[in-house]
Amino acid sequence: MTEAHRPRIDTLPLDAMQCSILDLVLDMIVPPGPDRRLPGASQVGVPAHLMAWAPQLIPLLAAELDRLAAESRSRHGCDVPALQAAQRQALVDAIRLVEPGFMRQLALETVTCYYQDDRVLAALDEPLRAPYPQGYQVLQGDLGLLAPVRRRGKMYRDTP
Repeated sequence: MTEAHRPRIDTLPLDAMQCSILDLVLDMIVPPGPDRRLPGASQVGVPAHLMAWAPQLIPLLAAELDRLAAESRSRHGCDVPALQAAQRQALVDAIRLVEPGFMRQLALETVTCYYQDDRVLAALDEPLRAPYPQGYQVLQGDLGLLAPVRRRGKMYRDTP
């Protein structure tokens, strides 16, 4: 997703501070490459991806970003963007201990979006195309390995 496709802050159900914290967290999940050949996750349109493919996460995302902001002010007396990188990491790690499922889901959605971005695919020397209809060549395997599964028989019931 190009920068032009990245949603504007005013189109997201997040305020400006939540968006800046989200960008920092996304770049903690997938940081930009040291040579800047690969963008960070904050540059590939993860919020738009979330709104399109995981809208149920948006309210929880807003709440978790608010929790990070409150914890930052409580522990360090400043907003998350003002923290040093190590302090931000410690803060996110502490939140992850309290709410591991959310951070795991955010990381999964982030990398799903990240590896669909044209700049990432180009940097990885992958073709800029959908896998279908051309498809990818599937290597033939040894179907004999399925014999135990076939011997096991049917383990499901037919639907009416």
